[in-house]
Amino acid sequence: MENVLYYESHVTLEPVFDEKLEQVKVICAGYGFKVADLLFKKRAQDTAERSECDTFCTGRGKTLIGLQALMGMLVAELTLSGYKVWRQKIEAVVYDVRSK
Repeated sequence: MENVLYYESHVTLEPVFDEKLEQVKVICAGYGFKVADLLFKKRAQDTAERSECDTFCTGRGKTLIGLQALMGMLVAELTLSGYKVWRQKIEAVVYDVRSK
């Protein structure tokens, strides 16, 4: 396997809005995860609206085992708090270059 720069976790859950979204953000932050702001526009002149398809958060870690543990605890707390988790995955990032 190639050298891994870092691991990135994605946890997808049911769509949440307003107070529930704020609660999810607080729960996620406790594990070092951030909720993605998925805003969509159909046309350039439209106002961006939050996605109604799902809510997801991401987290990063240097080790697979450490990130798996954090993701597992996050998913457990979200589930115990009444949220439906649809998917959880971890990706190994081997290349990451940002352009301006």
